[in-house]
Amino acid sequence: MRINPVLQKDMKTKLRGWRAPVLISCYIILLSIIMLLYFTAYDMFYPYGIVNYSPRMAVNAYNILLVFQFALLFVTVPAITATSISGERERQTLDLMLVTKTPPRKIVIGKIVISIAYTMLLFIASLPVLGVVFFFGGIGIEDIAKLTLFYVLTAFFVASSGVFFSTLFKRNITAIISTYLFLGTVTFGPFFLYLLHMSIKYSAGYSYAPTYTEILSILFPSPVFGYTSFYFGGVDYRGFDLWGQAAAYIDGYLAQETGILRFFKPWIANGLFSIIVSVLLIILSTLILNPVRRKK
Repeated sequence: MRINPVLQKDMKTKLRGWRAPVLISCYIILLSIIMLLYFTAYDMFYPYGIVNYSPRMAVNAYNILLVFQFALLFVTVPAITATSISGERERQTLDLMLVTKTPPRKIVIGKIVISIAYTMLLFIASLPVLGVVFFFGGIGIEDIAKLTLFYVLTAFFVASSGVFFSTLFKRNITAIISTYLFLGTVTFGPFFLYLLHMSIKYSAGYSYAPTYTEILSILFPSPVFGYTSFYFGGVDYRGFDLWGQAAAYIDGYLAQETGILRFFKPWIANGLFSIIVSVLLIILSTLILNPVRRKK
């Protein structure tokens, strides 16, 4: 079995150096500090405060780490992938890659896979920290497994977007800004559309209750919508109430659904969207990068 040559090259240059272990160590230390500060704030290490202990604290800590990793995914992956092709062009090494026997499709896929591998390496390394909640209950292995699958699909979508704009634009800064704008629009745009939809319905002057079909048809492109499947509601931690309320709001209407859409939970619907759009972006990136088609 032959390994993608671009993937093999980037793995040797990016993962064999000292930067990768240092980055992973700093990431794990940061997550551990966040967990430590959270438990300290609730007197978990105070010997006389155990009477105030609630298993809900561990679930809240899990939600905090979940939001932190979700934000990290959308901050780091675009910065890596948005310079993957344009960076090669600025270093004047892209033409050397194109004159080899490696087809443009493999170049694009190699750049995407290496960014996903780098991100998943951080996520897998953080599983021991997430595993702390197992000592308190409330989170199961199935939840972590579904979260990992959704994390891969989301990273695939984010990486494909970055590579596409890196292929489309010649300068790194333009590709990075365009990637962040695109991901911001896809992530938060559906929520603005949903609020607009609700305001129009309520302005009509009659009682109106949305259905899960309406919610799904508008919010399915947003990864935030997908992440509500893994966010455990009822959070009492300041700053995260809004997300907890949104998750409870969506779960409530999902429970009322009786049709086939009840099987399309937020993470499944958004995961399917990520797969379809990622494949389309890969095809477009390949067509743009192909020097023969570009010449014609």
